Amino acid sequence: MYDITTIGGAARDITFVTDKGKVIETPENLTEQRLLAFEYGAKIKSEEVFFNFGGGACNTAATFSKLGLNVAVNCRVGKDDDGESIIKNLKKLEINTDLIQIDEDKKTGFSLVVVNKDGGDRVIFKYKGASDSLEIKEENISETKWIYLTSLAGNWEEDLSEINKVVEKNKIKLAWNPGATQICAGKSKLKKTLKNTEILIINKDEAIELVQSDENAKLDYNEINNAVVLSKIIKSWGPKIVVITDGQNGAYLFGGETVLYSSATSQNRVDTTGAGDSFGSALVGGYILTNDLEIALKYGIINSGNVVGEYGAQNGVLGKGDIEKRLDNVKVSYL
Repeated sequence: MYDITTIGGAARDITFVTDKGKVIETPENLTEQRLLAFEYGAKIKSEEVFFNFGGGACNTAATFSKLGLNVAVNCRVGKDDDGESIIKNLKKLEINTDLIQIDEDKKTGFSLVVVNKDGGDRVIFKYKGASDSLEIKEENISETKWIYLTSLAGNWEEDLSEINKVVEKNKIKLAWNPGATQICAGKSKLKKTLKNTEILIINKDEAIELVQSDENAKLDYNEINNAVVLSKIIKSWGPKIVVITDGQNGAYLFGGETVLYSSATSQNRVDTTGAGDSFGSALVGGYILTNDLEIALKYGIINSGNVVGEYGAQNGVLGKGDIEKRLDNVKVSYL
């Protein structure tokens, strides 16, 4: 029996660092409030390139393992060198790889991460590859206390249906960080999974888009742009705990009584890749270990703050001891 099983993507990442990107503020577009732009037709050079590992299932598994939890990863890679490298890296991190599927036809997922050197803003160009064909099977995900579900590709609606059945049948607790495809589908297609979710983790743009998908939600500009309002609306749809991240502005957690808030750490950001995965998994891991929402929020803030200080999604992941040493440095407010 695993403490937690992660489900989602696996990828080989190349991080391309440049100082040529320009951040453009577009506050009038609620779901795309910041853009990273480059000169049209220009050849952008990099003085630094990093080869790393990524994918939601693998990134989150790295954190859970570092926290001392017994974790397995359910993902799919190609029968190629990148797939072998991913599996080798997971084993090095003491993560169980028995649930990894090998695709004979598709290549392992790949991401080109373009990072703006000034501030760590980035865009990611993704090739899902074998991850698109991940098969969700009850026998693979039923022997676990928790499931941490990240972005799904391919036949994701069928996969969600299978996950719902497994969670209900086996009384497994579900932590869910849905991908863009799921968010775009809107409330109507996600409502059953939302009701089965113990902890929902989304960013503010995703929360706005999700709430806007509900025709009964009549909110003005200030309300729809308010994470506290958004968290309370989404929690009313079923999740026991709703967490909304807001980049450098910190994160909000609503568990039913009051909204908890913590600002992001002040550490120098060089690469925000994996910030969401490192935050969400540390928060869930902290909650599993302590059953305390305030401490869990601190776990997430501390881990993600350290990850953005290094290039790559897994390189800055902290262990339980290192996080606990920094707990007093993070302040949580009750809103």
